[in-house]
Amino acid sequence: MKEGADFRVSRKLSIFAAFIVGLHVCEVLILGTSRLGSLVANSLQMVACATAVVATIGASRRAQGLCRPFWVLVTAAMATWGVANLGWMYYENWLHQPVPLLSLTRMLFDMQGVFFAIALFLDKDRDSPRFDVEALLDSMQIAIVFFSAFFGMYYVQLLRGPLTADAETFMAWSYQAINMSLTATSAFLVLYVRGQRLRRLYGEMTIFLLFYTIVTGVPNYVQSAWDVQTGTWYDIFWSVPFLVCAIWASRWKEVPEEESENHMIRAKRPGVVVARNLALALPPLIVLGLVAQLGAEWRGIGYFLVGVSITCYVARLSVIQYREGQTAAMMHRQAVAMDSAMDGIAIISSLGEYKYVNQAFARMMGYGSADEVVGSSWQEVSNPRDLEAVRGEMDAALAERGKWSGTVTVHAKGRTIPLEVGITKLPEGGVVTVSRDISDRRRAELSRAEAEAKYQTLVEQVAAISYIAEVGVNGEWIYISPQVEMMFGFTADEWLTGSRDWMKYVHPDDHPVVEAAEEASKRGERFQAEYRVIRKDGRVIWVSDTAVVVPGSDSHPLMEGIILDITDRKALEGQLQQARRMEAVGRLAGGIAHDFNNLLTIIKGYTELGLTRAKNYPDVRADLERIEDASERAAGLVRQLLAFSRRQVLQPKVLDLNAIVEGLDKLLRRLMDEDISMKTVVGRDLGRIKADPGQIEQVIMNLVVNARDAMPDGGRLTVETENVELDSVYARDHVTVRPGHYVMLAVSDTGVGMSGETIAHIFEPFYTTKESGRGTGLGLSTVYGIVKQSGGYIWVYSEVGLGTTFKVYLPRVDEAVESAAVAKVGSGRERAVGNETILLVEDEPQLRELTREVLTSRGYSVVEAKDPEEAERLAAEYGARIQLLLTDVIMPGISGRELAKKLSAKNPGMRILYMSGYTYNVIAQNGTLERGVAFLQKPFAPGVLAEKVREVLDAVVSAR
Repeated sequence: MKEGADFRVSRKLSIFAAFIVGLHVCEVLILGTSRLGSLVANSLQMVACATAVVATIGASRRAQGLCRPFWVLVTAAMATWGVANLGWMYYENWLHQPVPLLSLTRMLFDMQGVFFAIALFLDKDRDSPRFDVEALLDSMQIAIVFFSAFFGMYYVQLLRGPLTADAETFMAWSYQAINMSLTATSAFLVLYVRGQRLRRLYGEMTIFLLFYTIVTGVPNYVQSAWDVQTGTWYDIFWSVPFLVCAIWASRWKEVPEEESENHMIRAKRPGVVVARNLALALPPLIVLGLVAQLGAEWRGIGYFLVGVSITCYVARLSVIQYREGQTAAMMHRQAVAMDSAMDGIAIISSLGEYKYVNQAFARMMGYGSADEVVGSSWQEVSNPRDLEAVRGEMDAALAERGKWSGTVTVHAKGRTIPLEVGITKLPEGGVVTVSRDISDRRRAELSRAEAEAKYQTLVEQVAAISYIAEVGVNGEWIYISPQVEMMFGFTADEWLTGSRDWMKYVHPDDHPVVEAAEEASKRGERFQAEYRVIRKDGRVIWVSDTAVVVPGSDSHPLMEGIILDITDRKALEGQLQQARRMEAVGRLAGGIAHDFNNLLTIIKGYTELGLTRAKNYPDVRADLERIEDASERAAGLVRQLLAFSRRQVLQPKVLDLNAIVEGLDKLLRRLMDEDISMKTVVGRDLGRIKADPGQIEQVIMNLVVNARDAMPDGGRLTVETENVELDSVYARDHVTVRPGHYVMLAVSDTGVGMSGETIAHIFEPFYTTKESGRGTGLGLSTVYGIVKQSGGYIWVYSEVGLGTTFKVYLPRVDEAVESAAVAKVGSGRERAVGNETILLVEDEPQLRELTREVLTSRGYSVVEAKDPEEAERLAAEYGARIQLLLTDVIMPGISGRELAKKLSAKNPGMRILYMSGYTYNVIAQNGTLERGVAFLQKPFAPGVLAEKVREVLDAVVSAR
């Protein structure tokens, strides 16, 4: 746009110049050398000169560096001619007389070339925009030389008398000779100066001076030879150079200099320094030579000029020495700075030799000092093949822009070095290189790339979704890892496309949880929520979503987080919660059973006594029999509660599960309806288990009956056994399982099945899905308790409409199967009598009274104690007369087991019989009765009590 504006200005100026020339032509043709014609011609010359002055002032304002004082001096030259021409107009058009030979006007015309000469002799190496002391001294020298020349050759002769025609012709040619010298000097400078910008400036100056010398030489010679008046064709020869100068100045523009020429202070070449010193000595010599030609009357002025010239010369030398000292100090500082630089710096000549290298470059290339590198070819220092890959690009960039930067790998002295290199072309030939060893950076980049690859692998391989999203339930998701397809069923693109509506995939019941977490994240807190997600296929899974808020672009906060599938964990938590709930219910049931057993013992005991006494009262006996029946059923319920709570006493044996299953097969089949087919599949080489056979039979019976009831419309029922290995994977999915060898009992049906909600409660006491009157809800509870107390596990697998499978896992043992004990025929209740002394310890008064009454009716002597403390006192009182200790297990203070240990220590021959509603691991380990320990399970009938007491008293005393 600026270039277009400059073109328009130049075009208008060219039209204006043509207009001025046209006016000159009109003036010559119409007015000629008349007074009006002379005035018009001089005025047109002044307009041309003023146009040049304005244009050169504009050029000086646009100029930079040395170009600015250059254009200022050209402006001064134009203005000097204009001032001189005003004087000429004054004499010619106002006074109407010739201009005096010794007037100031003629002197100004002669001194115009001084400013051209000063412009040509500005210091090119410094390229300064200021007109400093050095420029001022040089200007004075040039002015003195010019004044001495004109004064000695022209003005002194005028003062001596009128000039001859030959003298005036000689002066005119001398004037032209000076202009030709200036032109030649300008042409030499085009070859001397450095940089495209100054070469162009002095090249255009050379053309202008040549044009100016030729064009103005014509009127100058004619006027000196024939004294031609103003108003002729020769006037155009004065206006045209000024108009050309104006066009030149208006079209001139600053050319950006190469960076390399401004970044360093360059030392002058020795030949240039010598030539400059000779040039500085010439003006005093020239002035001295001119002054020597003057007569004695003018030598005072001559000596003054010589003195001023010598003073300027001395001052100039002093300034040069001062400047050179500063330059040397600056170059020294630059050299120190370059030698101290961490980057390698080198200067390579046009012949490819190192002219300068700093210490960093020498060390980088494997050399001990810079001196070892200077003078060597760059091809000796590094392998030329290192640049083959970038040589074409480098040469093109240096030719076009004069600089190139990039990375290369250099092989130097057996080392491979990755370098970041910047190369700048020097004006006098050669290049400057700045190199940086990027080995550490490459290693860091490699480490970072490896870390990023590992992170990406981790992000994309770990079983979790990584994501970046805007904060808020309607925020857009910026990134989501590929695991979203595995976890949610959506591809990453599908999820991101509809990410602003991601809440529609969250289970509606969990929206408040997510919204609360989002609100917390807006406050800068961590996002943490567990909620359900509806997969693309409709399946619902549980996830754990954790994220942190990080600053995003334009201070917009983002969330970076991970999503884990915790469906399995939730299932395990459900299993654990159910196990804890069952344990709590079991403890409650055991406690109730203990107290209830005491009451049932009292009811059953007095009922049996009542039946004995009511033989002659049929109605009363019938009522008592109903009470006895109800108490038996109540006792059965209590036994089931004890089984569930794992508080019953087991008498385990090493069993063959196949034998038990096959032994029950006929009985079980009789329980099946006609539309139910039953199949029994027993495993080969089945391992043994250690359990109470009666309890295992109860487990099988309960599971089979439960399966039958689940198939009201018929189906298939399968009972199977198998050896299994439960490994750590299975244990991880089943929270309470210990890995190991097990024997599996599975009961499967094709019945109605159960929902997840039903499965969560089936082992709880009194929970049933059957209609009223068809079950107590204790069958599966009893199974659960027996299996757990036997050290096993039970799991259920069921779906609504697809049937159910119960799998019982019992630990496998490596012992031989025990033979069944032969039942000992009792002696009958009438024979269960004696005369021994029994210490009865029972904290329940009514039960204690019943027990005493039953035993005394059998002939025993009974000593009663309501608590262990009283029992110890009575035992000390009776001593060895006490032959049997009959004690409850759970009592205030110490337990019955501890009481027995204390009393046995004082009376070793005393037998012991424990009675309790449940053991609570006091006399049994995990419900298994220790060998040699006698135990009576509450509730019991009076006859059973008498038989058990007689059995213990008749047994041989064993070590306890």
